[in-house]
Formats: sequence, C-alpha cells, structure tokens
Amino acid sequence: MKKKELRAEMKQQLSSLEQSSYHTLSEQIMSRFFTLGTVQQASTIGITISAFPEVDTEGIIRALWEKGKTVVVPKCSPKDRTMTFYKIENFDQLETVYMQLLEPNPLLTTPVAPTNIDLLVVPGIVYSLSGYRIGYGGGYYDRFLMNYKGHKVSLAFDFQLRDDLEKEHFDLPVDLIITNEQMIKCHLYRDEDGQYEDSI
Repeated sequence: MKKKELRAEMKQQLSSLEQSSYHTLSEQIMSRFFTLGTVQQASTIGITISAFPEVDTEGIIRALWEKGKTVVVPKCSPKDRTMTFYKIENFDQLETVYMQLLEPNPLLTTPVAPTNIDLLVVPGIVYSLSGYRIGYGGGYYDRFLMNYKGHKVSLAFDFQLRDDLEKEHFDLPVDLIITNEQMIKCHLYRDEDGQYEDSI
C-alpha cells in the first residue's frame, strides 16, 4: 500500500478512537516511556504538543517538568519546512498557529540547538517495526533528523504498526517505538548494527 493510502487509512482509524480508550492507551504509553533509562538520563527532551488523536503528550510534558527535565518543543517554518526547538516551562508560552496547532511563542521562549537535545520524541502516523515512519506529509522531521545525532523515540498506539511500509532513500528510522503493549528496539528488525542501548 502506498504512503498516501496508508496515511489516509490510519487517520481514519485514529479518528475513530473513543476518548476513554484514547486516554487509557496514552497513559499506558506514558508509563512505559518513563521506565526508559534514556529518559531518566536525558537532561533535555524534544517533544511535540500533541493534538487528538495523536498519543497525548501533555501528561508526559508535565511529568518531565516535575522531574526537572528541560522540555523543548518545535516551531515549524512553512516557508522552508524547517523546525526550531524552543524551551518551554509552562503551557502559557505556547501560541495557536495554523490548523489550531500549538507551538512555542518565540517572544516568550528560548531556542535550543539540536546538539543540546539528548532525546527526541518523533511523531508519525504509521510505523514499521524497523523504525521507519509515515509522518503527516510536511517533511519537517525528515529534514531535522538529517542533522540530529541524539536518541530518537516514537510513541504510538499498537494498531499504528504495519509491516507493509514503503521505505524511501531519505527516510531515517527511530531507535525505539513505545506502544501501549510493547517497546520495540527497532535495530533488531533492520539489516544493520543498532546503536541504541537502553537500561529498561
């Protein structure tokens, strides 16, 4: 199945999630996320501000603040499809942009270089066990990941995993996928030596 078709199919499946199931599954993913040694060791964590039906990240962000972590979230530049991450310390530092998405207000926040982000939570719609993903079509993360050298983790509902995912030459995989049912070390499903180590 082509990327466009898979994206459309999964969007429909995600939108049919009942709120009760959505919150329960998101909480299960959050619990697994905080068992990761990489999360515990990271000082600065990059993560998006989720919008339903993406895995809820609000609770994760609040818990990261409680643990003394630096949280940085992306602001997209539609002109050149690039992202800049900004440090946020509360949700009042966000502004509503296109499609009602929340992004950091540059007037209230400080930019953070990619080299200072220890762990990046990479969003997507569909994932393969080997860590490749279909995003939302903007290509922002594809561009950002080309120059990002830290750990890459994705959060997904288990039904977002597919084995018939097309891989293109510019696609860059994540190291780990955390779902409500499992944690997948993606290098085990790729024909290469994995570089992801973690104490779970």
